[in-house]
Amino acid sequence: MIRMVKYLNYIFLLCIAGFCLFSCKHETIAPNDVGYGYFPSNTGHWVLYEVDSTYYDGFTHTINKYHFKINEKNESTYLDNQNRPTQRIERYKKTTDTTDWFLKDVWAANLTPSTAEKVEENTRYVKLVFPIFDEQIWNGNALNILGAHDYKYNNVFKPYTVNGVTFDSTITVIQDIDSNNVWVKNKVEVFAKNIGLIYKRFKDVNKFPNLQHDSITSGIDYTYRIITYGN
Repeated sequence: MIRMVKYLNYIFLLCIAGFCLFSCKHETIAPNDVGYGYFPSNTGHWVLYEVDSTYYDGFTHTINKYHFKINEKNESTYLDNQNRPTQRIERYKKTTDTTDWFLKDVWAANLTPSTAEKVEENTRYVKLVFPIFDEQIWNGNALNILGAHDYKYNNVFKPYTVNGVTFDSTITVIQDIDSNNVWVKNKVEVFAKNIGLIYKRFKDVNKFPNLQHDSITSGIDYTYRIITYGN
């Protein structure tokens, strides 16, 4: 009987040890991928874009079209006033193939456990939220004073082709799609895993309807398309 009790105690201790070992291992398992790779924050990461832009001047009634290149680079990381790691984004512009690059803007970005934030022209936008799932809606203007505006995920983790190159895993963020008799809004951004933004369409124009066609009177319409990227 004593031998049996010792044997049962031994088995009990083995079970306790096994449970603890499983628990410890379980705690060290890496969390599921929530989508941080769609917003690279490492210093040195860069993306080169070609940009087509059309500006409709409502005062002079002229249409101005531009084609240029933009190179966005995570130049360095610093701590912001909330003590958060912040990426300094330097944006270089090249107007033609024969002209030199020049520094156009300095933006900033923060990758937090729940959001990807980007400061563009001194305005902070919530570009992405985590974890990523299809049809998720959030307020892209939650951190600025522009008023609430819904963003929504679409075509999550699907391939997307830009300039003849297909990116295997992308997410589409619909920022604004709306039109009526007097305006058209089409604002969409597409992000690829481990690259970031690969496509952007921003169309915000006013128009004057007539019997033959809808003529644009003012506004802007531009498109970013990725050319290449690196680290």
